[in-house]
Amino acid sequence: MSTTRREVLAAGAAGLAGMTVYGSLAKQALAAPEKEIAVKPAVIAIYLRGGQDALNSLVPYKDGHYYDMRPNIAIPPPDKENGAIDLDGTFGLNPGLTGFKKLWDQKMLAPIVNCGVDSQSRSHFQMQDYMEQGRMRNSPVRSGWLNRFLQSTSAGEGEAEFRALALQSRLPRSLRGKFPALAVAPSRAMGRKKDKDSDVLTLFDKLYKKPPSMEGAGMKSERTDADELTQNGRATIDSLRKLEEILQEKPAGKEVRYPATAGGLGRQLKMAARLLKSGQGVEAIALDRGGWDNHINEGGPGETDTIRRNLTEVGLAASTFFEDIKFMSKKVCMVIMTEFGRTNRENGNNGTDHGHGSVMWVIGGGVNGGKVYGDWTGLAPGKTYQNRDLLVTTDWRDAFTEVLYDHMRLHPSKKIFNKFTPRENKLGLFKA
Repeated sequence: MSTTRREVLAAGAAGLAGMTVYGSLAKQALAAPEKEIAVKPAVIAIYLRGGQDALNSLVPYKDGHYYDMRPNIAIPPPDKENGAIDLDGTFGLNPGLTGFKKLWDQKMLAPIVNCGVDSQSRSHFQMQDYMEQGRMRNSPVRSGWLNRFLQSTSAGEGEAEFRALALQSRLPRSLRGKFPALAVAPSRAMGRKKDKDSDVLTLFDKLYKKPPSMEGAGMKSERTDADELTQNGRATIDSLRKLEEILQEKPAGKEVRYPATAGGLGRQLKMAARLLKSGQGVEAIALDRGGWDNHINEGGPGETDTIRRNLTEVGLAASTFFEDIKFMSKKVCMVIMTEFGRTNRENGNNGTDHGHGSVMWVIGGGVNGGKVYGDWTGLAPGKTYQNRDLLVTTDWRDAFTEVLYDHMRLHPSKKIFNKFTPRENKLGLFKA
């Protein structure tokens, strides 16, 4: 049985710490002027793992119940010290989200309130599975929603070299499935050669290296039964090396400087920008940012509070990224999501516990931004889930559906979400 390169890549992904590539890599990385780069619609999926607190991120400062429920950690209204950044007279951003305010003013930011899925589970792992696989409990689907998109639009072996990547050491669930994808840690890709992944890649490099000729000893220089596997392995390592060159090479012209306060997420999005500007046809990039399971000392209004520090990084990283790719911003959509929100009421440790409904953020030059989406139900008694959490009024998959069909231009005949019927009245996240 013939072994294809894709099968080699799929089988070797675990050994390469999640690194999987396919096809040959073009050598002109980042050399073309901005106006000459052909860019396909692309989605950047950022997962905030741990359960982002919706209420201290997109602050419902007009709802008095919010302050009653959070006497110690609530974000003050906009006219107070360390207050929320007003958006529309009803909602404000956490004061750390100055980057998001810039995107809001540019009408590129669309928050979706009361977003989630109708499940009683408050398990991180279960809800992450549901969300990244775009399914519910009884569905047999186990591949990621982005991977299914890539499968459904695949052109075969002749397609773009890098359609799907995860800018971290492990492939997230959203990109797992039959379509081969790449996962590479920023520390390796941006030139930190002492990273453990580098040692693994060097090991595989030696494994697939052509052995010294032994023909003089009456032996052939190649094992015929290993030719195809070995050649595919060599090609894979070669592509990985070339990928590093793309990520380490500065683009033509002046590159936007990502502020230190953008943290690790800024480094990941700098990589994403370079990949997009390389003209390699990337369509899906996924990455994680942890640190949201704030049962203790979440805080809120203070500059050093946990959630404010985290949100400052997210906001600055996202706004700098869109400044970096501004000439192609209409082709790029960023979706920032989390598995569930937190309890409406603070706990006894100045934190919050696992909740239900949350907030999703959709950003891009083609987004109908500058307004809050979804059906806000408020925090009054009888208007909350199990009398403790935000209700879910917008299913995650409604937002994902609009990302795929309205932004990525997926053909209506392609079905990505099993046993799911989108809402009749679309959210309308994207410009026509």
